[in-house]
Amino acid sequence: MKYVPFKTLCVLFLGLVVLSTTSCLGPQISPELAAKIDAAEEEVEQARLLEEPPHLPGTYEHFVTHHGYPKTMTIYRDEQLLAQAGGRSPIYICLEQQRGRIYVGNRVAADWPVSTGVSSRPTPTGTYKVLEKKPDYASNLYGKIKDANGKTVNHNADITKDVVPEGGRFDGSPMPYWQRLTWDGLGMHVGKVKAGTPLSHGCIRTPREMAKSLYDITTFRTKVHIVEQLEDCYPARDALINGVGYQESVRRREEAEQKLAKLRKQAEEEIAAKLAAEQKASGKKVTVKTKPAAKKQPVAVAAPVAKPVSNIGRVQPVMPRGRSNNSYSTMPLPR
Repeated sequence: MKYVPFKTLCVLFLGLVVLSTTSCLGPQISPELAAKIDAAEEEVEQARLLEEPPHLPGTYEHFVTHHGYPKTMTIYRDEQLLAQAGGRSPIYICLEQQRGRIYVGNRVAADWPVSTGVSSRPTPTGTYKVLEKKPDYASNLYGKIKDANGKTVNHNADITKDVVPEGGRFDGSPMPYWQRLTWDGLGMHVGKVKAGTPLSHGCIRTPREMAKSLYDITTFRTKVHIVEQLEDCYPARDALINGVGYQESVRRREEAEQKLAKLRKQAEEEIAAKLAAEQKASGKKVTVKTKPAAKKQPVAVAAPVAKPVSNIGRVQPVMPRGRSNNSYSTMPLPR
């Protein structure tokens, strides 16, 4: 037997490995598409991580990452903290979020939706103090104008601009739990609220439940801060994922997954096209799988009626007891 040097065996083995590897790779996708798929996979992974906030249910951080916050009518209340709130507990109204918050120390005791002034009558930013409190109050500026017969002729009247007809009257809009912030008409009160939407003539409309709680807490020294964006003391800034809540993070994750699925489909189509081109160049027949044609169902044809013949010497089907008509045995009849 001829001796083969070990070094030669190693060279031959490496050559076989390279040959087998290159022959099995087949068509590859373009580097640009591969880079896009890698980036999309990373985007999906990051979105999935952000979708599961590590905050315990019941905490304020958990609240702001769920419920579609901040555009939600859901009210957050920490009853233990609210019981500790008093006249020195600051209130913040965030115009960007259309949310109100009251603090006890550096913690949020309550967070609720508000509707502030529309673009033509914006709510002014600044720091204010409660100047007046009335549980039952009606606006002396805005309301309805009725004619002499009591029919409403103007549902959104401004008494400084609109004229009351002779014999008619002006009915100011009811503003329960009124808390005045300025003497020229700015205040907080019960009113229609739509999550994330300014609706008022400049006042801060609040849901009745929260307006009642605030009315019981505040005093004439309570400060109300109206800010354009998140207040500096906001404790859940890091809990908001890029300024959005849980539902928004779910939407972003779904979009990332859809993007990745499209790229993978594009890669499959690209590989299929290259494979078809290689087969065509090599002269091999490219087979395309198609759905098999549906088999035709046999048409039932009535069998001809046989003429009666003698049964002697012939094999006849005999139905044993307990067997169905679809199963039978054959036995010769006695002669």
